[in-house]
Amino acid sequence: MFNSKHKQQGLAAIEMTLVLPILLLLLFATAEFSRLLYQYNALTKVVRGAARYIIANPEFNSTNEVIVSSQTKSVAKYLLVYGDLGEESPTPILPNLAATTFDIAISGEFITVTASYPWQPIFADTLPSFVNGSSFDLSFDLVTTHTVRAL
Repeated sequence: MFNSKHKQQGLAAIEMTLVLPILLLLLFATAEFSRLLYQYNALTKVVRGAARYIIANPEFNSTNEVIVSSQTKSVAKYLLVYGDLGEESPTPILPNLAATTFDIAISGEFITVTASYPWQPIFADTLPSFVNGSSFDLSFDLVTTHTVRAL
């Protein structure tokens, strides 16, 4: 007769084969979500910095309304991409940040700075669909907005 120890041989390998793909999926999904949150936080930080630069260098037209000159806008865009004005050979804060859509809107005494960043996942760009043969695109735009009152 076989004892119970002999019946259990190889069972751990089978259990690991069944559980390991699920654990790896959870691990990679957690890493990707963490990267998404990091990049969103970095994008929000540089948008705030660009908005602070704009309100720290105000310009007014003849009717005393706030305007943003093209020079201020280009410096704010530089701050948005590189995060600092003083570096000699700057590197972008986030990969592909130069492709970011950057917008400044003025509404009365409020200035709104908006940035849209094309976020790309690392592990997979698409998720296959087994129903109709097409796939789902996993990339999307991270959009952040910061509104400040002009001084």
